[in-house]
Amino acid sequence: MKVSTNKRIVFISLGLLLIVCVWIGQSHISFGTLDGQARIQEEAASNDKIRLTLMIAGPEDVNSEREQQMVARHFADRYDLTFKTWEASNAEKVIKTSIASEEPLDLAMYWPGEIDRFANGDLALDLTPYLEANDGQWKATFIEGVLGAGTYKEKVFAVPNAPIYPLLEVNMDILDQAGIRLSGDTVDWNEFKQMLQTIKEQTGIRPLGIQKNWTSWPVRELLYSVWPDESKLLEWSQGKIPFTDPNVVRVFQEVESLYTNGYVYPGQGALTMSQEQIDQAFDSGQIAVKANLNVLSAQSIRESGLEHVRILSWPHMGTRTQVLGGFNGYMIPVNARHPEVSIEILKYLTSPEVLQHRVNNGAPVAIKGVMSDDPEFSEYAKDIANFYQQKEILSLSSSISQEIGDRMPANFLFYGMKAIEDLEKLRLDAQRQ
Repeated sequence: MKVSTNKRIVFISLGLLLIVCVWIGQSHISFGTLDGQARIQEEAASNDKIRLTLMIAGPEDVNSEREQQMVARHFADRYDLTFKTWEASNAEKVIKTSIASEEPLDLAMYWPGEIDRFANGDLALDLTPYLEANDGQWKATFIEGVLGAGTYKEKVFAVPNAPIYPLLEVNMDILDQAGIRLSGDTVDWNEFKQMLQTIKEQTGIRPLGIQKNWTSWPVRELLYSVWPDESKLLEWSQGKIPFTDPNVVRVFQEVESLYTNGYVYPGQGALTMSQEQIDQAFDSGQIAVKANLNVLSAQSIRESGLEHVRILSWPHMGTRTQVLGGFNGYMIPVNARHPEVSIEILKYLTSPEVLQHRVNNGAPVAIKGVMSDDPEFSEYAKDIANFYQQKEILSLSSSISQEIGDRMPANFLFYGMKAIEDLEKLRLDAQRQ
């Protein structure tokens, strides 16, 4: 059965994974003015139902849309709910603007791994007391260790609902046609490039498809795996190694070669392809390898109509084989008008009743009490315990995050070393702050 392909698009960039960090000028904001309190009292007096505004679903993510509908039905008799559209590119800005305007969102989707952007400025509600209430009843529903993603200074400010990371879907019929045999579920960078070269030579197609919002993934993944040891990786993640370092420059040159060698579909315009265009190309055999997210892969493969598709972990450079990954989840602004109600809705969103639907759709989740009868389900979760623990270089500053997450590798393709020098200036600026 075919459904609209735009429902297969997820709400990230890994940030995993595409994170645009827009800061509001002040990190500490005064709450609870007389005008704000009067508005709340007036609202309570004029309406029997408590009013809440939630931002928990993106327009192109079928799982979050379904969950929003479930929330609307489940709480229809109790609360007057308004829903705002969630977008990865401006989520942080929208949430912070709502807090500063004293019209805060009551619950928002956000990445637990980036919650320090709110917790550091006292902008997020501490969820720890709610998790530990009743002898830790709510806390016990989460898989061991996952709450650490949203923990800042030993307090939990965001809870996860789903682990998320990039992977590759491979049409094995095309690899067979090209005479390629895979020895395992992981390949290093040189093997990956050779595979693409062979596919191009033997079949005449441009083998790799990646939609425009995810084109930074190869850069971000390789910036983790290029370092010779953990100590160097830690130095890099802390901003102690310049962008002009030969290892860093080599990463950008290697990613550039994917485009200059004609590996990325459709050649000209490869940086501007929509998810729908990539899906159609993969389904029709115009590409052999499609970049995707683990939470979307099961549905993507089902809808492709292809019989022989294999999941590969993202290729690595060097000996390190971990992947760039994290969690989607939720946070509550610190000045939410009805925190107890926000918690009630959040508990529902992270319950088996809601998240079983994700599992049924082939998407792993962060809680216990769900089950899958899909024999391939483990394929979409096999790298969950294999995430890099060091912070990504994007976390060094919002400017670096935007420059790499939104503008790479395009800027390097167009401007070469000048793009690297611009990143180096941003690194030095971040160190001075």
